[in-house]
Formats: sequence, structure tokens, C-alpha cells
Amino acid sequence: MATDEAQGQRAHVDETVEQLGRLYQEHDERTTPVQRVANRLTASLSRPSSLVVIFGAMIAWTVGNEVARAFGSAALERFPFPDLEFVATVTALLIALLILTTQRHQDDLAERRARLTLQIAALSEKKIAKIIELLEEQRRDNPMLPTRADAVAASMAVSVDPSDDLGEPAA
Repeated sequence: MATDEAQGQRAHVDETVEQLGRLYQEHDERTTPVQRVANRLTASLSRPSSLVVIFGAMIAWTVGNEVARAFGSAALERFPFPDLEFVATVTALLIALLILTTQRHQDDLAERRARLTLQIAALSEKKIAKIIELLEEQRRDNPMLPTRADAVAASMAVSVDPSDDLGEPAA
């Protein structure tokens, strides 16, 4: 009998894990090719090496122009480097848009995961309320246990209605 219970619990856990796996798989399937590129770009730009490369390019541009001018060669531009400023501004805009796109995509997954968590919590709450109800019923029906009213157990045996606003204090 204990083996059957353990298998039942294992099946319940397996079902929950499969449901989470389906959630991630559906999210991955709904990802467009453009979104995949944006996710990869954001992932590569979020590495410290990207900071080093971008900062190094800016230093090389600045120093290269100043060295060229110092040796009498034609520099690409003079201080305050308007072309560098333009490239840096456009790059910053594109990186910000990539981050926003990737964040929106991740927020969608987080929202779906939160809904699933809420569903699991509501189901667990109903199961717990049913267990308390059954325990109270067993206590009432068992002639070896004293019959007494337990207001706390009675209130816990009733499932909470998710549509009730529990966060607002009573007026």
C-alpha cells in the first residue's frame, strides 16, 4: 500500500514537472527568429568582454586620431569627435532597444510562470482544506476521540475564494 502511495505522489510530482517543461517548451516555440537573434545579441552584449571591446574601440578611435594628428597625418576627425559621438549614440539606442525587447520576452515567460504558480497554490490550498475537513470529520466520527468544536479547524476546512480581495483591510 505504501508503494502505491509513493507512486501516486511521484506521479503528481512528475505531472507538475512535465507541466513546467511544457510551459518552457511553448514559450520557446512561440519565440520568433527575430526574437531569438535579439536574445542572443543581448546575451553576448551583457558579458564583460563586450564592455572591454566597446570601451577599447572608443579609446582606439580617440588615441588613433590624436596620434595621427601629432605625426602630421590626416586624422579622421578632431576633438570632440562628432562621428564617434554619433556612433556611440546610435549604438546606445540599439542596445537599449535590444534590452527592452529581450526583457519583454522574459516578462511574458515570468507572467505565465506566475499564473501556473498561482494555479498550483490554489489547488494546494483546496487540497489542504479538504484534508482538514476529512480530519475533522474523522475526529467527529471516531468514538474514541472527544467531540468538541474547533473554530480554527472549521475555518481552515473552507477553501479561500481567490476572487476575495485579501490584501485590502476592511473599511
